[in-house]
Amino acid sequence: MEQNFRELLGESPHSGEVASWKNSIPTVVDALDEVGLGEVEVLLEMKTPLTDVRMDMVLVGSYPKGSGPSVVVVENKQWSHAYPVPDSELVSLSRSPGSDQFIHPVNQVWGYRQVLADFVPLLRDAHVHCIVNMHNAPERALAEINPRVQGLSDIDEIREFTRVYGSDQRDLFKKALCDLLSPEDAKAHAQELLEAPAHPTEALLSSIGSGLARRSVFPLLDEQREAFDYVRAQVARTKKENNKEAVLIVGGPGTGKSVIALELYKTLSRQGARTMHATGSRAFTRTIWNNVQRTAPRAKRGFTYFNSFSDAPENDLDILIADEAHRIRRGKRVPQVDELIRAARVPVFLLDEYQTVRPYEVGSPQMIREAAEKQGVRVHQINLRHQFRCGGSPEYVDWIERILGLTTEPAPPPWTPLDNFDLRVADAPAAMEQFLRTKIDQGHTARIAAGFCWPWSDPRSDGTLVDDVVIGDWHRPWNANSREWHHGVPPSDLWATEEGGFGQIGCIYTAQGFEYDYAGVIFGDDLVWRDGRWAPTPQANADKVVNGIPLREFNRLIRYVYRVLATRGVRGAVLYSTDPETNDHFRRLGVPSLEG
Repeated sequence: MEQNFRELLGESPHSGEVASWKNSIPTVVDALDEVGLGEVEVLLEMKTPLTDVRMDMVLVGSYPKGSGPSVVVVENKQWSHAYPVPDSELVSLSRSPGSDQFIHPVNQVWGYRQVLADFVPLLRDAHVHCIVNMHNAPERALAEINPRVQGLSDIDEIREFTRVYGSDQRDLFKKALCDLLSPEDAKAHAQELLEAPAHPTEALLSSIGSGLARRSVFPLLDEQREAFDYVRAQVARTKKENNKEAVLIVGGPGTGKSVIALELYKTLSRQGARTMHATGSRAFTRTIWNNVQRTAPRAKRGFTYFNSFSDAPENDLDILIADEAHRIRRGKRVPQVDELIRAARVPVFLLDEYQTVRPYEVGSPQMIREAAEKQGVRVHQINLRHQFRCGGSPEYVDWIERILGLTTEPAPPPWTPLDNFDLRVADAPAAMEQFLRTKIDQGHTARIAAGFCWPWSDPRSDGTLVDDVVIGDWHRPWNANSREWHHGVPPSDLWATEEGGFGQIGCIYTAQGFEYDYAGVIFGDDLVWRDGRWAPTPQANADKVVNGIPLREFNRLIRYVYRVLATRGVRGAVLYSTDPETNDHFRRLGVPSLEG
C-alpha cells in the first residue's frame, strides 16, 4: 500500500495513515475470513466519485437476501473512546474544554454512502450500507456517541443503513457482514464498480431552489462536514453564552465552500436562527435569486450583498454567511469587513486566497483575522483540503498554480494525463469550440471564457450582440452586457448556468464562482510566456478596472484571473493562447494537443 501510494500520488503516506492500515485493516479482513466471506472483494483507500476523498475500505459482494450487488463502506477508527461535543454533532477524544474536535464517524461514513448512491448510477438500485469499525473501543465507551442515543440529523436513514461496532462486539460485527454480503459474483461486481461511470453532480447553483426544499443540496464529506458541524455548534453556543465568534473557512476552487455555505443557510434557517447569506458578486447572488425564485421564492430574501450591512444593528443576526469573502471591498465610510463582523454573533467567511482579482477586492484570512481581533472577536479557521472539482484532481489545481507561479513550489513536472480530468491545448479557438460543442451534444455543460483583452460592446438596439472577441477569422461576442434575455441569449449574470450561454465568451466577471463540466480558456496577450517566465502586458488588457494600476499588482491579479478561469471545469479544460509562443509553452509542458 505504501508503494502504491507513492506511485499514484507522488509522495509518501503519513506515518499515522500507515499505522491505521496496519492496525485496522486486519480486524476487518480476519472477520470476513472467519465467517466464510474470504472471497468478498476488499477495495482499500478507494476514492469517492468525482473527489479526492478516500474511503478506508469498500467491501463488495452480492446481497444474500435478494439479488444484485451489495456494497459495505467501512470507516476504521483506532480510538479507544470518544465523547460528544456539547451543542454539536462533533466528537472529541477528551472531555477537556478546547480539545480537538472531529466529525462524528457515523456522519463521515454516511456522507460516503450518500455520494456513492447519488453519483454512481450502477449503485442506485444496489444495497449500500455503512459500518464504523471502532476496534479499540468497548461498547460502553461508545454509548454516548452511538447514533441511537445522540440526535444526528439523518437519524432515521442512519438507523437503517449504518452500524457501529466496538472491540467487544466482534460477533455482532461478523453477523452484520453475513447479513449484508455473500461472496457470489464478488469479483465481477467489484470490477463493475471500479469501471462504473460517475455522473457529475447537478450544477450547484441550478440545484439551489430544489435543494432548499430537500434534506440536503449535496452530501458533505470529511472536513466539509466538520466545518458545517462546527459552525452549527458555534451558533448554538453563542446564543446560550451570549458571546461572539468569527469562523474562517479557507479552500481552493472546488473544495466545497459554497456547498457548506448553502447547507448552513438551509439548515440554520429551518432551525429558526436569524440567518443571511451574502456575497460580493452580482452574478453569483442574482443566479441564486433566479434559481430560488422557481421553487422557494420567499427564501430569496435571505440572499444579499456585502454592502447591505452598513447600517445593520450589531449582532442583529445569529449567523451571517459571507460566501466568496475574497471579494470583500475596502468600504467607503468604514471597512466592509467591520460591518460584516458587527452584523452577526457568528460571522462566517468562506474564501479562496487566490481569487482576489480586482484592485478593490481585499478579502484575505489575515485581513479578516486582524479586523475581528480589533473588535475583540475570537477567530477559528478551518482549512479545506479535498478537491471536489476538476474531476477530484488536486494534481491539476496544483499544476495550474505552479505553472502560473502562484506558489513557492518549483515549476511543475510535465503534465501527466489523468483518468478523471481531460486537459488539452488547442491550435485554434475554432477547434476548442468544436470540441466543447461535441461535449455538449453528449449531454455535458461547457463554456469558453477569456482574458479581458477585447473591448466589450453593449447589445445592439435589437438585442443582438457584437462579435468583439476576434482571433484571426474566428469571432464571437462576449456574453450579453445586459440583464434581460434577448434572442435566446441569457443575461450576463446567468451566462454560466443557463442554456444559451455557449456561443458567447465569458470573462472573470461572469465565470468566477461558477462551474461547468468542460472549461475552454483563452489566454490573451495580457499574459504571455517570454524567455522562461511570464510577461504581464497591461496595454493588451481592455478592462478599465485594472488600467493604470502598478505593474507588480497587475502581474499578480492577471495570473489570479487565469487561475480562476482554468479551474472552472469539473471534467476537463482546453487551453489556448492568442500568443503562439505561449501556446507552444503549454505543449512543451506536456499538455496533449486537441488535434492529436
